[in-house]
Amino acid sequence: MKLFLALAVLVSTTAAFADPKLTLLVNLSPAGSFQAVSNKVKGNLIKTGDAFTADKISVTVESFKTGIELRDEHLWKHMQASKHPKATLTAVKGQGGKATGTLEVNGIKKPVTMSYKVAGQEVLAKFSVKASDFALPKAEYLGVGVDDVVNVEATFPFKAK
Repeated sequence: MKLFLALAVLVSTTAAFADPKLTLLVNLSPAGSFQAVSNKVKGNLIKTGDAFTADKISVTVESFKTGIELRDEHLWKHMQASKHPKATLTAVKGQGGKATGTLEVNGIKKPVTMSYKVAGQEVLAKFSVKASDFALPKAEYLGVGVDDVVNVEATFPFKAK
């Protein structure tokens, strides 16, 4: 749950061709998994030649939905949405299927590296983050915990410059 925010910010932007989508893939311990999805990502991804850049991409933590209202509320509380309502990815630079940026979650900034591929007028990006890197407390409810590593998948349109 902690990493949901971090991942969400990193991967989605807004453009005219399609809606961005950010998906957090969360593994549970001892078993199970769930996804948290947001279609409310703000920002612009710009393509210049074969390179991609974005100054700032953000997502509101409370825009993530898991399909279960109580789990949504636990996620938002865990990500400290009342203190840090947005997750932000800044200084994004990518070329050749690899990209970097700075992810801010829970008021903490960390560099991130991601892989991506271009599909039509969209970029499909993937990366992983550790919730503990963003000082998010260990998440557990009724004996089921959330793994520290959260995988993020994002689909977002780009604008050619």
